[in-house]
Amino acid sequence: MDSHSQIYLPKLTKINKGLIIFSSVLFILEIILQKTSPVYLVSLLGLSAEHFLSGHIYSILTYPFLSNSIIEVILNCLMLWLMGSEFEANWGTKRYVNFLLTVIIGGGLLFLGVSFLFFKSSPIYSFPLVGLSGIVSSLCVAYAVIFPDRIFSFMMIIPVKAKYFCMILVAISLFQGLSGPTGVGAWGQLGGIVAAYLFMILVSNRNFKILSGKMNQMTQIRNAKKSKAKLSIVKDDNDQPPKYWQ
Repeated sequence: MDSHSQIYLPKLTKINKGLIIFSSVLFILEIILQKTSPVYLVSLLGLSAEHFLSGHIYSILTYPFLSNSIIEVILNCLMLWLMGSEFEANWGTKRYVNFLLTVIIGGGLLFLGVSFLFFKSSPIYSFPLVGLSGIVSSLCVAYAVIFPDRIFSFMMIIPVKAKYFCMILVAISLFQGLSGPTGVGAWGQLGGIVAAYLFMILVSNRNFKILSGKMNQMTQIRNAKKSKAKLSIVKDDNDQPPKYWQ
């Protein structure tokens, strides 16, 4: 069997575990609130042009963690586990968090821009964008850039190389976004995809790597200067050679 087509389950990493738990808790909480109170988390945490301009700027960070259905929660969380955990393990937590913030904000900004320009006088202006689909689509793009020849299962049936799977994904999002007002949410997904691709180009740039290395060195030097630790040799009562430092 081709090793590229083998399926394995990576270890669930810290950030992705937190995202999965947080998204699941919010989904359950939303169901409870719908049954017991007039409060809707989508109206509080979802991202819409009207909501954003009214002062709820935080919604550009909170919108991905709400979902419309249990199927959406399960599928998106599964993709976070399968792909996100591999990225966090290989990149490290810091770079992976930067990637997530980039795609979340990038997707939100494109969605807001399209809403401002084309739907200001329509109900779409207050339409809330929610869901992890933008993050998952962005992970697919990053996966296709790093592992272009690995095999995905399109529609869970047809084996497709990651680079072609990514092209299909972008085409579907474009079709949804251009097919009518109800597809405006797809622009958030496309924004995340574009942001992910630009992020991959930036971090692979040689000058960026040099600059990042210098910044890390400066940070280490600054931290070392701030250290006020004073080391002294401690001898035991029998005047033996020092055993430890304090």
